Amino acid sequence: MHHQNISYHQNKKIGKGLPFAIVPSSILLEGTDIFSPSKRDFHVLFWFKKGSGTYYIDFQKYTFQPNTLMLLSKDQISYFDALDPEEVEIQSIVFTPEFLYRNDHDLQHMFQFSLASHIEGMQYLSLSEKESTFFQMMSDQMFEVYDHWELPQQEHAFYHWLSLFLIQVERIQQQHQSIKKISPSDQLHLKFQQLLEENFKKEYKVEFYLNILNINIKALSKILKEKYDLPPKAVIDERRVLEIKRLLKGTSIPIKEIAYEMGFDEPTNMVKYFKKRVSFTPKEFRLL
Repeated sequence: MHHQNISYHQNKKIGKGLPFAIVPSSILLEGTDIFSPSKRDFHVLFWFKKGSGTYYIDFQKYTFQPNTLMLLSKDQISYFDALDPEEVEIQSIVFTPEFLYRNDHDLQHMFQFSLASHIEGMQYLSLSEKESTFFQMMSDQMFEVYDHWELPQQEHAFYHWLSLFLIQVERIQQQHQSIKKISPSDQLHLKFQQLLEENFKKEYKVEFYLNILNINIKALSKILKEKYDLPPKAVIDERRVLEIKRLLKGTSIPIKEIAYEMGFDEPTNMVKYFKKRVSFTPKEFRLL
């Protein structure tokens, strides 16, 4: 990852200051926002229409191809490598969680990603020609609404088009999952991931997860070995370290407060824990 500070983008300070926006490729590629490591208080949906390139999410490198969608949670740190505007076309839709979830909590789970979401057809999706045509129609409607946002009821109109867009995204996700035919071990893995996301800050012992899932260490170890080639404790530690990295790079919260937020009794314990796994102290990592 670039050795530079991570910027923090706030929805009310960008674009028209609305809780939603749709941004064409020309604006995305002429600025610097998507090319610098950043964190934001809103979700982003990138549609890669043309070209290919590389991007980074939470310190991991990925590539994109034409006709794909990528969902990015507000909690994730991301940026793109340099892109050629002549060869690449990208569109983004952004919105605050509150804008969508005030009326539709059923879609909230779509932006709760685990570390494995990218390779499981949840966060990164390939589109068929028919799906792209459908998304283009909805995007055209959102552009029309956003370009004339001063008219009555435009916020409601954007909300409904966005909801339809995301419902279609979810259908594609489900199709990908059904094609894969989720096995009992996959189901258990997803339950573990959900449990980990809900508890990793305070619950870092494997026994906690075994008790809730009602399985033994051998069964969990086998599943996580297949998925990550790591034992359960290492998977838990990896998630905790990622969160510490996010807080160090994406916020100005004092290291002492981060330690307490992550369930450490003493800040020095977090310093030792972090350095053992990252080879830098929290202070050193923040300054990279």
